[in-house]
Amino acid sequence: MTKSIRAGVISAGAWSQSSHLPALAAHPDVELVALSSPNGETAKKLAADFDVPLAFADWRDVLAERPDIVVVSSPPVAHEEQVIAALEAGAHVLVEKPFALEAGAARRMRDTAERVGRVLLVGFGWPAAPGFALSKALIDAGEIGAVEQMTMHLAVNTRALLMGGTDGGWGGDGSSDASTYTDRKVSGGGSAAVSMSHQLGLIEWLAGEPIVAVGASTYPPGREIDLHTTVNADFAGGGSAAISSASTHAYLARPQWHMALYGSKGQIWLDSIADHVRLVRANGDVVEYGPDEASGLYDAGAPTKALIACAQGSPAPAGLTARLAAHVVAVTDGIYESARTGQRIRIPTE
Repeated sequence: MTKSIRAGVISAGAWSQSSHLPALAAHPDVELVALSSPNGETAKKLAADFDVPLAFADWRDVLAERPDIVVVSSPPVAHEEQVIAALEAGAHVLVEKPFALEAGAARRMRDTAERVGRVLLVGFGWPAAPGFALSKALIDAGEIGAVEQMTMHLAVNTRALLMGGTDGGWGGDGSSDASTYTDRKVSGGGSAAVSMSHQLGLIEWLAGEPIVAVGASTYPPGREIDLHTTVNADFAGGGSAAISSASTHAYLARPQWHMALYGSKGQIWLDSIADHVRLVRANGDVVEYGPDEASGLYDAGAPTKALIACAQGSPAPAGLTARLAAHVVAVTDGIYESARTGQRIRIPTE
């Protein structure tokens, strides 16, 4: 049977090796037609590893093959040009996060996708993790009621990357270019851009409303590539969130998520390392969910699988949309502005 979806990967590297390419290669309806890497040898090696017929150093050559779907895995500095070109070439697109260096670029990519009628997803894969999917289902079922207060902490072993290392622990034998994480003009920032962008997308997806104001601090103070970020945020509906992200030493491979969510009807606690979610209702009832339902494991291929599903006619998952991601970039801009000025920053919601 002829495979129905032609796929291309732009700027494939260490993360694509462990996430995008395996998911594309394993899908029975996908034909991997071309990939690119600025390093021609890397492109050839990955093409051989995943049985891709065409390998290029120039990403434009991938689009010349007219793929139906395109994964853009380049650093944020290149996203706007590559994503818009792929959308205008007729492809549905998945782009890695951070989505953009600043909110204007994010809006332009979002608006292009809407103008040309193509799906644009951003690599927020955590909504697919069972613990968070369960939490969202409980919220949508009315177990929490109006969101009043949320606390969310993420600890992930990106410290070495943010300080110039090249091994992100992605599981493959490839390495990342140091500038992808250490040059603000390439990456968009440190922990607030690289790690907290996952949190911001997840928080707005869970709460179902945008963040409209932030007060923030980063550590080390004044450093362009921050290791740790602390944010106090206001939701449009009047609730608030205390959000923190820490870049740890490489002592645990799994990211560590701790979330407490308080609403008018109930409460949720989540611990990703313990694979545990607890629901407490206003009447005192307690429901405990264990590893079978509340696993904190991350499926690195989930965003790629979502892109394939969109190409087959499924709607864009709410937790991965370009509209959500564009607002996350605006919030990230606000976080860095607040950390720099010491002021509380209002976030536009366009």
